[in-house]
Amino acid sequence: MHYVSPTRGRWLVAIGSIVIAGSTLLQWWSIGGGYQEMSRVGEVGISDGPVFLMFLMAMASLLLVTLPFASEKPIPIDHPVVYLGLLAVAAFAYALRLVSLVQQLLVPWPPMRGVGFWLAAVGLVLLARGAYEVFEERRRRLY
Repeated sequence: MHYVSPTRGRWLVAIGSIVIAGSTLLQWWSIGGGYQEMSRVGEVGISDGPVFLMFLMAMASLLLVTLPFASEKPIPIDHPVVYLGLLAVAAFAYALRLVSLVQQLLVPWPPMRGVGFWLAAVGLVLLARGAYEVFEERRRRLY
């Protein structure tokens, strides 16, 4: 087995991916409920196309982080640009869902009306920081 030590960037990518995957399984918006005795209506994030795409990018990021530990030699796909590409697709999917929620006037405020929506933003920030750290690690190694 090829020994690769996990770096700070890879840990942040893994944690961000887990947070994003978990957020897609939570509620992204809800209306109703409260004092008016209305029934509460909401939607789990993964039931929507862009959020499902975010889930797939999170799983691909986790696969990319763990892939070097399972091989005997370095993996060519384990490159900082790939992390950046996965982050870009996940951020684009989040932006699509945000635009959709704004158009339907369903942006979850206060945050407890859509925990998954806000947790996904935290996961994207962690993933972005992790991708930056992976780039910095590569740059330090080259110089």
